[in-house]
Amino acid sequence: MHGETKEWIEKAEGDLKGAELLIRSRSRSVRHLVCFACQQSAEKFMKAFLVENNVPFPKTHALTKFLLPLCSEIDADFENLKPFLLILDPYSVHFRYPGEEIAAQEARTAFDAAKKIRRFILGKLDISNQRKLL
Repeated sequence: MHGETKEWIEKAEGDLKGAELLIRSRSRSVRHLVCFACQQSAEKFMKAFLVENNVPFPKTHALTKFLLPLCSEIDADFENLKPFLLILDPYSVHFRYPGEEIAAQEARTAFDAAKKIRRFILGKLDISNQRKLL
C-alpha cells in the first residue's frame, strides 16, 4: 500500500472517529458536525482508493458527481455505494450554515452510511483487521 494511501485512510478514520464521539453526545448543536465529518470521512476513503490505484482526482467534495465515476471506472462495484453517497453529499457545504436543522435520526443515518462506505472501501483495499482502525 502506498504511503499516501495510508495518510488518506488515517484522516478518514479520524473524521469518522470524530463523528462517533459527537453523535454520542446527543447534542442538537453538533449534529451538523456529525454529518459533515461523515461526508469528509467518505470523501477521504474514496480518495485513498483512488490514490492506491494511481488515479488523479480533482479538488472536490462531490462524492457522486466526481469521485464515484472515477472509482467505478476501476471497480464497478462502487456503484453499490451510490445510495450512501447521496445521503452524505449535501453535508459537505449545505448544512454547515444557519437555516437548516438536522434531526437526530438524520445524523445517525449519515453515520451509518459513512461506516458502510468505510467497510466497503477497506475491503477493496484488502486491509485486514478493519475493526482495529476505528
